[in-house]
Amino acid sequence: MSSLARILLESGYDVSGSDISATPITESLRSLGANISLGQKAENVSPSQTVVFSTDIKANNPEYQAAVELKCEMMHRSDCLLQLTKGKKILAVGGTHGKTTTSSLLAWVMEVCGLSPTFAIGGIVTNFSTNGKAGEGPYFVAEADESDGTLAKYCSHGGIITNIGLDHMDHYQTEESLLDCFRTFFSQVQNRGLCFWCGDDERLKKMNPAGITYGFEQGNQLRADNFRQDGWRSTVDVAFEGRKYADIEISLAGRHNVLNAVAVFGLALKLGAREPKVREGLKSFKGIARRCEIKGEKNGILFLDDYAHHPTEIRATLKAIRDANPHRRIVAVFQPHRYTRTRDCMGTYGQIFNSVDQVIVTDIHAAGESPIPGVEVPVILSELQKDSLANCSYLPRDGLSRKLPSILEKGDVVVTLGAGNITKVGSETLETFAEET
Repeated sequence: MSSLARILLESGYDVSGSDISATPITESLRSLGANISLGQKAENVSPSQTVVFSTDIKANNPEYQAAVELKCEMMHRSDCLLQLTKGKKILAVGGTHGKTTTSSLLAWVMEVCGLSPTFAIGGIVTNFSTNGKAGEGPYFVAEADESDGTLAKYCSHGGIITNIGLDHMDHYQTEESLLDCFRTFFSQVQNRGLCFWCGDDERLKKMNPAGITYGFEQGNQLRADNFRQDGWRSTVDVAFEGRKYADIEISLAGRHNVLNAVAVFGLALKLGAREPKVREGLKSFKGIARRCEIKGEKNGILFLDDYAHHPTEIRATLKAIRDANPHRRIVAVFQPHRYTRTRDCMGTYGQIFNSVDQVIVTDIHAAGESPIPGVEVPVILSELQKDSLANCSYLPRDGLSRKLPSILEKGDVVVTLGAGNITKVGSETLETFAEET
């Protein structure tokens, strides 16, 4: 939502909105001229406004109700995004995992290559210090969300699909319904020569849409090979369209991130970008907020924060952190996200933490959902204690940052994992350390 607000502001529109509390994002929008209210109240809405809302906004939201009663023009977030793409060539980046990193990489590489893209992304891109920008070039990089089915709305010029996993099943109900959303997306891509999809992903392989496959496996048209990781940086060789490209440096750790970067490499070349500039973009990328983001270091303890909340994401993220820190003790602090997702992931948590030494599970972040009987932290702990190689324990979210220091040791790497308020724990714990000194 905030990326759309920023693009609208930069395009000359009057923008207002609301949030529960002030954040760096709301303050940044205010500095651009947005009228931001704290708290969601009916009086924030007037009849002359177009009201943009996301899927998470319920019908009983006071601002939503006021907009309906005042007969305001109503527009879902995805439709607002599509309006902003008019006159641009959409490069949509979708997939269950990795789409924020991939779309951020694509936007930055295109910027370095002089293509000045407009972009709307679900995370703060460090190189731009924002998640949205109105560029001067012909392309619009859009992180295309499948969680609510809106991925199927895009008629893209090209793009990247990273994978298809069984997530957001509260919306889709069945795997076939989920697959149909991706089939619709692929059927609407205008330039199949600019449509990249991961040939290592089993569901995508079975779907076999028109486009260009990428991955590590033999048979991919854009093939990655000889992956090496040195600390937080990676290097890979690529074969594409009869050429070999050796020693491509990527400023991200992990095999999963190399896959994302390789897709961007191929798409950028197909857009006509010069290879040296593409390499420069991948090498100079500084990451995204909440993706292995360094929160600080105290007493020799490094604090990281990552948005990963699905088992597939968690496993890949922790493997990358372990490879970057082979000799340090790693402590993962995990906050399950939503009761529906936690229910759907039961039975898959057991071995995803095997790359770390200790796991601390905290309370489920409801994200507005009502509890579901049997979907509880003790059930997750029981699964971990049965199947995981790591030591496992529980700490309540309330007061977590004050209890952590007694568990940690000098030299530890601590990573907070989840899409909820677990993101605050690293900074809170660093403040606790500061108070004690």
